Amino acid sequence: MIIPVIDIMHNECVSGKSGRRSTYKKLRSIYGDNPLDIATALKEDGAQLIYIADLDKIERIDDNNNIISSINNIIPVMLDNGISSIEDIENNKNICSYNILATETMTSLDNIEEIFKKYDSNKLVVSIDIKNNELLVNNKDIDLEDVIYLINKYKPKYTIILNISYVGTKKGVNTNIIEEITKKIPHTKCCIAGGIRNSDIETYTKKNINNFLIGTLLHEGNLSYKLYMESKKK
Repeated sequence: MIIPVIDIMHNECVSGKSGRRSTYKKLRSIYGDNPLDIATALKEDGAQLIYIADLDKIERIDDNNNIISSINNIIPVMLDNGISSIEDIENNKNICSYNILATETMTSLDNIEEIFKKYDSNKLVVSIDIKNNELLVNNKDIDLEDVIYLINKYKPKYTIILNISYVGTKKGVNTNIIEEITKKIPHTKCCIAGGIRNSDIETYTKKNINNFLIGTLLHEGNLSYKLYMESKKK
């Protein structure tokens, strides 16, 4: 499955490289000029889910709740908006279809475990965020093995493996890190993200990894038509 990615800041879709959010500029997409138009066009083109990062909420500056909620009425949203507690999940109740628990904003393993105990794991997504080949996490006492333990214990439907260093670069992915992680979490559907190229999709599909978060490649119109049509058939 190809899962389109949009980052939203100040109610606009934006794009940038390597997670340097201060440098992000308005997104130029073949699918439209604003978030609702883009979401509608992606839905019409066969997308089943859309990944949204609310950059304002992640930075605790503001939020884009209204526009994200409108998008969720068009196509189910997997939302990363800095979730770290049950209160955050409750605040998202009418905004998205899937809540992303990203290591970047993870402050407490106890809080994450409470979330898993209270909510349907099929509607929770863990995002393992990698930067400079290391786990990007808000609490340095949390390591990769802790996150893997929680994934295997609660079995969320999807787990994202996101290489933030490669976002927007189209440089491909770090195969060694991804293969190391995917082997340890067999009970969840892994979604690969960050710098994905057409060749990466072909490579990982052969290894039975079939879900990809695609931003730059898709919005620029450079996603292989053959690969896209195969994903729609699946």
